[in-house]
Amino acid sequence: MPKLKTGILELDHLIGGIESGSRTILYGPPGSGKTVFAMQFLWQGLRSGETVSFDVMDKPFPRLRSYFKSFGWDIAPYEAKKQFISIQAFPHFEPYPRDPHVVYFDLEDFEEMKRIDRLLSDSKVARFAAGDFSEHMFALYELKYMLPVEHWTINWCHFDNIANIDIMTEATQKDPATQRATDLDFNTAHNLIFFRFNESTLQREMRLVKLEGCFHPLEWLPFTITEKGIQIPKP
Repeated sequence: MPKLKTGILELDHLIGGIESGSRTILYGPPGSGKTVFAMQFLWQGLRSGETVSFDVMDKPFPRLRSYFKSFGWDIAPYEAKKQFISIQAFPHFEPYPRDPHVVYFDLEDFEEMKRIDRLLSDSKVARFAAGDFSEHMFALYELKYMLPVEHWTINWCHFDNIANIDIMTEATQKDPATQRATDLDFNTAHNLIFFRFNESTLQREMRLVKLEGCFHPLEWLPFTITEKGIQIPKP
């Protein structure tokens, strides 16, 4: 499978990018850089002429659109020409208007989820990001629901050659149900990238915990978030 550049120069130098057809979980506390990583990955895809998609789970999509734009990444023209497919699983309430460029759905509707995934495949989406969702969300669903969702996702991204990135916010406390669901999620992912805020150095850091088929460093890598996105300093 080919590797897709992340848009983070030093990271691409270290690992060559993220493999197409794989599922990657970005995991860490709030504010640690996970969503910016995913956004930068999708923006790099747009710059490369690819079709990409984001399923937002923690805010209305117009707010995510503004978040992209704060880095100079204006996705609106790509939405207009269907090169950026916008999806919102975050609950929508009347009387607030629906965005005409956004596909809305309920996370509990597995059949609708599969239908949208097939829509993305038919649209030749190369990169897909979803989140941000909390670990505690897993405690809301029974494993008999989560298992088919996990297995479908792995099959979908592999056979339709899509680099799938999921953004997960680390819980400060975990009950057994949450831990079981997180363990399941980690076990089925091909790649795991952890994020943290180092209190002693006052820096954000990422760690490449698992990258299937790739030689990679194991130490925590400090990085900064600038007006151009994530930057990792050269060693």
